Amino acid sequence: VLPAVVAVALVVAACGTAARAPSARQATTSGFPAGAFAKEMDDAELGHVRLVWRFEPDGRWAEIPLALDGQKLRAPVVRGTYVVDGDEVTLATEYPPGWGTSQHGWRLDGDQLWTFFMESDVPDDKEWYESLDSRPWVPYE
Repeated sequence: VLPAVVAVALVVAACGTAARAPSARQATTSGFPAGAFAKEMDDAELGHVRLVWRFEPDGRWAEIPLALDGQKLRAPVVRGTYVVDGDEVTLATEYPPGWGTSQHGWRLDGDQLWTFFMESDVPDDKEWYESLDSRPWVPYE
């Protein structure tokens, strides 16, 4: 009976662990934080929005725009993968197709994530990412 109780307890514990959403304070094996980070911005095309970057521990990444003034957003949720190499992170977009790959420097300041645009295979990315670099990404739940 005791081995069965231990087995059930292990299964329950494993299921509970797998069901938890990653928090902004978790780190991947590279030290890069998994979880969601956000910043508010005013953009000529989008209006007043909260932009959320979500990093999953398995290397998936998403950029999620959220309208803050009730406006209808015509911006898609961008999805792809990320790879960390030391203090650099590469964001490779899978959807929408053709949105490219960009490289960024990164650092943590407490629980805030700072990113620094380095390069992209899409020339128009430079202005977009540099506008995001002026302030940190803060944890978002």
